[in-house]
Amino acid sequence: MKEAINGIITLFREEKNAKIHAFCTIAVIWSGNLLNFSSVDWLWISLAIAGVWTSELFNSALERIVDLASPEVNPLAKKAKDFAAGAVLVMAIWAIAVFFLVAIPNLWIILNFGKI
Repeated sequence: MKEAINGIITLFREEKNAKIHAFCTIAVIWSGNLLNFSSVDWLWISLAIAGVWTSELFNSALERIVDLASPEVNPLAKKAKDFAAGAVLVMAIWAIAVFFLVAIPNLWIILNFGKI
């Protein structure tokens, strides 16, 4: 458990994108509370958030492994890092889509009826 927590702390210290993900996570949670998401909505949102964080952790781990295996610039090492970064991007786009699929109906209700 200590190693896992150290990994998360290191992610925040060394990866700029972790701070961006944290901001987005807080914004989504705040929006979900404001829009009164249902339990099912929160399930989808939490899966999307966990997916983004998990993919970012794997991406960062893979970057470190590639740097260790190939300290010099190498086109294959760059491709491996690009693939891992692409996986994070795919997950982030999916998470954004989930948020909008959940938020828009709730926002529509508020705009038309004044409350959920």
